[in-house]
Amino acid sequence: MPIESAKCMTRRTVLMAAAGAAPLFALGDAQAAQLAPTAVRYQASPKDGKKCSDCKLFVAPRACKSVSGDISPDGWCMLYIKNA
Repeated sequence: MPIESAKCMTRRTVLMAAAGAAPLFALGDAQAAQLAPTAVRYQASPKDGKKCSDCKLFVAPRACKSVSGDISPDGWCMLYIKNA
């Protein structure tokens, strides 16, 4: 039975996130598990106030634990996890 709520994630969002994260769990090796920026919709600018430098996966000065390549501290991707 579906839950109707504005805060509820859509099935499509959940499936896309799972598809993007699947290689992380399948490969096991953190270096080998890095995803291409296009696979996680990386953009070099913030989205809705969220940015890489505030994410648990960000590695200063310009890297990410999950996304390969040069990562802007002001960027964003769909793997964003707010840093506590």
